[in-house]
Amino acid sequence: MKKKDLVLSVSERARVSHSVANRVIKSLVKTIAGSLEAGDRITLSGLGTFRTKARKAKPARNLQTGESVYLPAGKKISFKPSLSFKRLLKTKPDADNASLN
Repeated sequence: MKKKDLVLSVSERARVSHSVANRVIKSLVKTIAGSLEAGDRITLSGLGTFRTKARKAKPARNLQTGESVYLPAGKKISFKPSLSFKRLLKTKPDADNASLN
């Protein structure tokens, strides 16, 4: 799903205009990004928790050139889905993966 599809779905479900839905989604993304940048944890009931984690420095390899590179320590964003969200996904058959079985 692309952003425009999300805006369309939210506007239909909430019965608001596309511009209002678009502003709400943009505000939500900016708020989550700002909170994560500040080191806060964001918990959305029924969806999950966003937080930042420390990433250790480590050696790596450039896959195109084979050259060894060093990745400095930094932060990464982590998402842990809620139990109800996990259950929802486990009980629904995935059409994309159905052809793989």
